[in-house]
Amino acid sequence: MTSTITNHGAMAALATLRTINGSLQNTQQQVSSGLRVAKAADNAAYWSIATTMRSDKKGMSAVSDSIGFAKAVLDTTYDGMDKIREELVTIRNLVITAQSLPPPATDGYSTWVDYQPDAIYDQSQVAKVDAEIYQHWQQINSVVESASFGGVNLLKNETSEPTLPGAKTEFTTGYVGGQVLTVSIDTKDTTMINYNRTVDNLWNQPGSENMGYLDGVIWNANIIYPITYVDGGGVVQKNENIYTLRNSEVRIAANGLDRNEYYTGMINQLDERIQAVVGGMSVVGSTQKRVEMQDEFNQAMIGNVDKGVGRLVDADMEAESARLSALQTQQQLAIQALNIANQSPQTMLSLFQ
Repeated sequence: MTSTITNHGAMAALATLRTINGSLQNTQQQVSSGLRVAKAADNAAYWSIATTMRSDKKGMSAVSDSIGFAKAVLDTTYDGMDKIREELVTIRNLVITAQSLPPPATDGYSTWVDYQPDAIYDQSQVAKVDAEIYQHWQQINSVVESASFGGVNLLKNETSEPTLPGAKTEFTTGYVGGQVLTVSIDTKDTTMINYNRTVDNLWNQPGSENMGYLDGVIWNANIIYPITYVDGGGVVQKNENIYTLRNSEVRIAANGLDRNEYYTGMINQLDERIQAVVGGMSVVGSTQKRVEMQDEFNQAMIGNVDKGVGRLVDADMEAESARLSALQTQQQLAIQALNIANQSPQTMLSLFQ
């Protein structure tokens, strides 16, 4: 039945066109955004999972930045320790050289912290070696002070920092299930100078665990230049003594000691310090490896999250492209059908002519 009031054909064609336009709009959105699930209304379950995974990925990305910082700190620490090891080896070799030189004359005066120059001693061959040794101690001081990255210096422990032993430095290395993972390193394994102590102690004696590798006074009938000392008020001070060998030479002469035996003791003590630093470098190297492994795992996890989210919400661009072309054709056909349906009332007019 044909009606002049209601055009059923046009209504059907219009409904079809609206459906096609809705599908076309949805497909165009997917093609332009690259997502088939862009909001919760598209697929609430997939959108919720993808949103949570994206949040986890942001945490992993932040961890990646933290790992980069940790690697830089550890690299700086390791390089600093290695440079100090080289300087200690050089100092030891210079002490060996001084041992073979003639005993020097001195002014015969010495204290534990003797800052006064000795003009008599300064004319000797040993003094020339001693002056070179002093420069290497100064270089060690410089390395300790400058081995810092981002304000973190693991080669020295300041008075404001935790007391040794027991203090740890932690690095963020992972984020799994809302939990932050860390890797820690004992501060004592890297500390060359500990300003947060109040006494000088001998190695392997009670309290010696509070000392850094290179600070404090080591006494075993020998005196090796300490980087720092504790004054009468219990405050750690930088040692400004320009001599390493002179005070030992004074004691050797004053007490009639065996010079070769005395020097051998000093050399052995330097070897102990060198080995202590090497041991600390091994700890730092192990921590570097752990951080590197965590970095690789974190990067793999970020990649997996990206792929997982993609499988859930990414649009299949090949399929959507074909679908877009098909819908555009359908839209054109629907428009043609609507035009034909709109022309049907004109046909009725001929019946009344």
